[in-house]
Amino acid sequence: MPPHHSIDFCPVCGGGLCGVRICGVDSPDHLAAYSEQDSSVRLPPHGLVICDECEAIWLEPDLQSDHLYADPIDSRCPICSESLWGEQSRWADEKDLKLLGWSDAIDRSLDVPAEKPDQGYRTGEGMA
Repeated sequence: MPPHHSIDFCPVCGGGLCGVRICGVDSPDHLAAYSEQDSSVRLPPHGLVICDECEAIWLEPDLQSDHLYADPIDSRCPICSESLWGEQSRWADEKDLKLLGWSDAIDRSLDVPAEKPDQGYRTGEGMA
């Protein structure tokens, strides 16, 4: 499934969308992982920008900043060390973007409606 909201095409691979993903959202498994730890250790929800093709990761909505890669066999969030693709993580929706304060970074022409995730998005054709 492509990201619902993206910042731009990936400057690393050139073919993917750099979508906003939120991690640290409540789920039964995520809450259980912290049940044996002091609740003050639990991190609040946090955002990542991830290319949906090469999986380059940015810790802020600025593709000019440094990027990194997760372990390809066991992809973990570089902030909380939970699974990047687990139940506590998802492609950000409008509510998530507002929570993160990242709404202004989104290129709305790249949006994929949540109810139509298999529909295409604008391609890079004709772009310099």
